[in-house]
Amino acid sequence: MKNHMISIRTITEQNLKDFILCPYKFYYEYIEKKKSPLDWRKVVQQVVHRIVYAYYQLPIEHRHATKVLELIEQHWLKISPQFFESNIQYYQVVAKVTDYLLQDLTEVSNLDPPLLLFEKYKTHIQELDVDLALTFDVVNFSNSSFVVKKYVVQADQEMLKLYYFLIQVFSEKVFQIRPTRVEVITLIDQKKHIFRPTQETLDEGTSYLLLMKHFLEDSAIYSEIYNENECPTCPFQNVCNREAPKLNQAKYLS
Repeated sequence: MKNHMISIRTITEQNLKDFILCPYKFYYEYIEKKKSPLDWRKVVQQVVHRIVYAYYQLPIEHRHATKVLELIEQHWLKISPQFFESNIQYYQVVAKVTDYLLQDLTEVSNLDPPLLLFEKYKTHIQELDVDLALTFDVVNFSNSSFVVKKYVVQADQEMLKLYYFLIQVFSEKVFQIRPTRVEVITLIDQKKHIFRPTQETLDEGTSYLLLMKHFLEDSAIYSEIYNENECPTCPFQNVCNREAPKLNQAKYLS
């Protein structure tokens, strides 16, 4: 891989997620525009979003455990086991996602429809000097609370930090409101991670996103932070050169 200075115009949630997984994979896919096949995590993520969206669209009297199972069966049929490393992994993921979606969605059966449901937003963040794009999965709003909920297949501590800061900074800069609570549902390990934003975490989040932008822009740093755990399943193994020298040639992410 050639190392370039990258000019950032727009940063999306997916850009940042993929960068955290592996900056080299991010580079080849988004900067070099090389085609990357969908991996099982992205496929499952898409299906989970469709299931959650469909469930919240139902009238309250139709929201129950049987309907959750019907939606899972309906949408899961579209996922081929070929996306997974083995049939065992396929069935393990099916079982874990089904179990936790069933638990989580039945807990919210009696809630009013969300204020926002998988709504996409994009805006310029002055402090970052970049356009930021983010999808709000589920947002429940009342006179006393603004709760943002995110459904993800899996996330380590660095990915959770990204979600917390991204959601808070975007909410406060765009909606002029601080989330009362941010909930990140990680389906594979079947956990609910809760974050309660403050002014201090807003400042920390803005600094974090500035640092992420710096990392994105300077591919000479990639060799210091890449995740070798992603290498075995990476579609760019044959072209990836993690020891390349730095070149001052601008590339653009927009």
